[in-house]
Amino acid sequence: MKALNPLHRRLRLQTALWGELQMAGSTARPVLVEQLSEQGLSFRCDFATSSLLMPLERRAPGFLLGIRVLLSFRLPGLQRPVEVPCRLVFCRRYSQDSFRFDCEFDPKETLQQQRIVGFLERQQQMQGKTERATVA
Repeated sequence: MKALNPLHRRLRLQTALWGELQMAGSTARPVLVEQLSEQGLSFRCDFATSSLLMPLERRAPGFLLGIRVLLSFRLPGLQRPVEVPCRLVFCRRYSQDSFRFDCEFDPKETLQQQRIVGFLERQQQMQGKTERATVA
């Protein structure tokens, strides 16, 4: 694995991508992917989906351990959807029917992560060109 340069700027992008979340033994549920990064993503879901993700005794927002999910969503410019296994790490409750979950990508699934990083790099390059054009 390549060592990270401390000056390396982490790629992170706000998004609004509809996707699906699946846990073992359950049907796919709709989610809204709100943020992508090299290491993971954040998605928003409703109460019913959050209830599937959090054990009954752990229905309060906060840190989560040991919960794995499969997320699939389409990135602009890519023909096939990205299907990436993730580990839930944190939950925030925004309202009675709106929850945001932060996830880390499974480190074993490098192909899907490469597709996401490629997308993030292209978006960063496009933003850089736009910023240079407005300054000039």
